[in-house]
Amino acid sequence: MLEVKLMRRVDHVVGNALCSAFAVGKRLARPFRRTSTTYKKICVMKFFGMGSIVVATPSLRALRDQFPGAEIHFVTFKQNAQLLEILGLTDKHYFIDNSSPAAFVKSTLKVARDLRRAGCDLVIDLEFYAKFPLVLASLGNVPKKAGFYLNPEPWRRELLDVPGWYNHYFHTKDIFLSLVYLLAKDDYYYLDFEQFSAKYQYPQITPTDAQVKSVRAKLQAHGASAGSRIFVINPNTSPELAPEARKWPAERYGDLARQLLAEYPDAHVAFIGTKSEQAYVDAVAATARDKRAFGMAGELDLRELLALFSITDLLVSNDSGPMHLACLVNTPVVGLFFADTPTLFAPIGERTASVAPSLYSMPLFTVYNGKDVVMGRSTDVVRNVAACTVSVETVMDRARSIVASPPRAALSIN
Repeated sequence: MLEVKLMRRVDHVVGNALCSAFAVGKRLARPFRRTSTTYKKICVMKFFGMGSIVVATPSLRALRDQFPGAEIHFVTFKQNAQLLEILGLTDKHYFIDNSSPAAFVKSTLKVARDLRRAGCDLVIDLEFYAKFPLVLASLGNVPKKAGFYLNPEPWRRELLDVPGWYNHYFHTKDIFLSLVYLLAKDDYYYLDFEQFSAKYQYPQITPTDAQVKSVRAKLQAHGASAGSRIFVINPNTSPELAPEARKWPAERYGDLARQLLAEYPDAHVAFIGTKSEQAYVDAVAATARDKRAFGMAGELDLRELLALFSITDLLVSNDSGPMHLACLVNTPVVGLFFADTPTLFAPIGERTASVAPSLYSMPLFTVYNGKDVVMGRSTDVVRNVAACTVSVETVMDRARSIVASPPRAALSIN
C-alpha cells in the first residue's frame, strides 16, 4: 500500500502542475463552452477515510432527491468498495488501486478512460485539499466541477465552476451537504441551508439474521453468551494521521474496560481492529486483566462489524472510521477526540456523546495545514500529551449517561 505521505507529496508537486495546466486550458476554452444545470450523470469523488464516506451519505441522499433523473457515480480507493456496496446509494463505481505506484498509475488511467466513456456532466470533489480529484476529473473530460475553495491556489478558482466554502464551525456532514445545496439552490448566502440539512441524515442499515448469528457465535467463542451486555472499545486510529496524538495510553482503555465490567456484571468488552492491528489490540485488551475483556481484531469483515455494532450496548471509539460506521446502525457511541475537534466529526445518532481535551490543548491537525504539520512540527513527533489530560472517569461519566438513556422509540412509548 502506498504511504499517504508519499501520495500527498506527489499530489502537491504533480497535482499543482497539472491543475495549473488544466486551468489554463479551461480558460482558453471558455468562449466555446456551454454551461448547463441539467445533469444526467453526476460523479462524486471521495478517497480518504471510510468514515468520511459515511459522513458523506446525506449528500448522496440529497443528490438523489434533488436530481432524481441523474445517475450517481462514485470514485474512490479500491478498499472502500464493500462499503459502497453496503450503502447502496450510488449507481456506478470506479476504483483507484493504491497498492503500488504501478497499480496507482494504471488504475488512474483506466478510471479516466471510463469517465470519458461514461460522459459525466458534473464532478463533486469532496476532498478538501487534495489535487488528485480535479486532475482525474479533467483527464476524464468532466465539463463541470464543484469543490471547496479552501486553499488559495491560483488555479482552483479557474477549475471550480461551483466553489463551495469550507466552514469549520459546522459538522463535516453539513460541509459536504453545502456543495449539493449550492448546486440545487444556487444560494451563496445559504439562507435556507438549515432546513435543507435537516432533511438528510445517515441511512440506517439492518444486518441480516445470518450476519448477527455469525457475530453471536464469535462472541460466544470468547465467553460472551447471548444474554450478555456487549460493550465495544475501538482504541485504533488511522496510522497515517498522527496516530500517537490520537490515542490514550493503552492502560487507560484497559482501566475503562475494567470499570465497565465492574459496574455492569453481565457485560463483556470486545476490543476491535483490523488484522494488521491485532497485536496492538490484544495488548490493550490484556491491560484490562479480566477474561471478560478480549480482542477481536481481524475476526470480522465489514458486514459483520456492522452486525456487531447493531447488538452493541455501547461503543467507545477513537475518532476513526468505526465510530461513524456504528452510526449506520444507531449504536450508542462515546467518541474520543484527542487531536481534532468533535465539532467537525462527532458521531451522529440518537444516543451519542463526545469527549475531548480543551480546544487549545489539542495538537490540531487540520485541512488548513494539510493535516501534516502541528505546531510547526511533523505529525510524526507529536505525542498524546493532550489525550492524557482526559481521565477515565470523564469517559465513564459519558458512558453511564449513554447506557442509562433509553432509545428514542422507548421514550415515545412512555
